[in-house]
Amino acid sequence: MNRPDAPAGPPRWLLVMLAAGISLLVAAVLVMLLDLGGVDRLSRGGFFVLVVVSAVIGGSLMRVLAPRLPPVRRPPRG
Repeated sequence: MNRPDAPAGPPRWLLVMLAAGISLLVAAVLVMLLDLGGVDRLSRGGFFVLVVVSAVIGGSLMRVLAPRLPPVRRPPRG
């Protein structure tokens, strides 16, 4: 069955996984910057803020990068 409304870009699950990876990378960079700034421990609230900020940055970057990704060729089903 052909679905004419199917998006030509990468599958949604791939975009979600890329956003999660970018968020993890952003979180790692933020932790390294905090370490360079002399922060030894984070409170529970600080950790929550770090996770939320890295998720927002990762999602925003993915929204910018997603239209630039090449389309994925899917083999015909049959």
